[in-house]
Amino acid sequence: MLSAQARAGDASALRTLEKAAKSGDKTAENWLGIYYGVQKKYRKAVFWSRKAAIQGDPLAEFVMGEVYYYGNGVPKSDRTALYWYKLAVAQGYQGAQPMLTKVRQEIAAQAELRDHTQVVARTDEQPPAGTSSSTSVTPISDNKVVSTPAIKSTTPMAVTRPSSALLTAKEQNLLGYAYYSGQGKPKNYEKAVYWYRKAAAQGDASAENNLGVAYNYGNGVDKNFSRAVYWYRKAADQGNPSAQTNLGVAYYQGDGVKSSTTEALHWWTKAAKQGDARARSYLNVVKLTSRGTK
Repeated sequence: MLSAQARAGDASALRTLEKAAKSGDKTAENWLGIYYGVQKKYRKAVFWSRKAAIQGDPLAEFVMGEVYYYGNGVPKSDRTALYWYKLAVAQGYQGAQPMLTKVRQEIAAQAELRDHTQVVARTDEQPPAGTSSSTSVTPISDNKVVSTPAIKSTTPMAVTRPSSALLTAKEQNLLGYAYYSGQGKPKNYEKAVYWYRKAAAQGDASAENNLGVAYNYGNGVDKNFSRAVYWYRKAADQGNPSAQTNLGVAYYQGDGVKSSTTEALHWWTKAAKQGDARARSYLNVVKLTSRGTK
């Protein structure tokens, strides 16, 4: 849900953007894509940002990296995201450098996790019988880290598996992400949520944010914007910039909270100060839709 101010400026701003985008202006194409992304109209967002990226717009290339990293409007792919981030950095868009470094580290961590599990693990710890993965503390994805250590069994015929007691919160979050993304593990949202919860119970901010994303999209749990906001806020209060950006989106859209552009700007500003490129883009979109284009 847009604020009254933003709604009032949408018609003229969109007309101006669309006219420029349809004429082939790559900057307008990308900003139109970003605008649609904020509105969660992901197919339109990808369509316009891709057109700009193909023309070599470095910000659009970064946006396409974000699209594939978060899986908005396209199948999630860290490697395709890496491709676009590389192009953006190569053309001088330094805002993409933190994400380029991050994705490279995550791909390496996924490979390490895969190596460990291929050698020693054929099954993973399951939630206790009768426990629903949607049970949680009642009350906009992304950090995945480190690897799972190999655990040897003392029983010769036993199947070895990682034990939650021997995994750090970061490793539990990484295992959750492996299941969530299907990278290194068969995609299984319920198992992903199970491991996210274990990490979040130890206060891991990345896992808290990831739980919020799961609730936001209804992956592995019943879709619930209020619970998504609950987890985003816990992570945001710890300073997690992705969670701060996601919380800002929730306020901007009115998902799980009363719509407030003021609150959205507050959280996006905090995230932007930490270098979060999504937050910076969203701040620009609000300026664009509130004041029109000049």
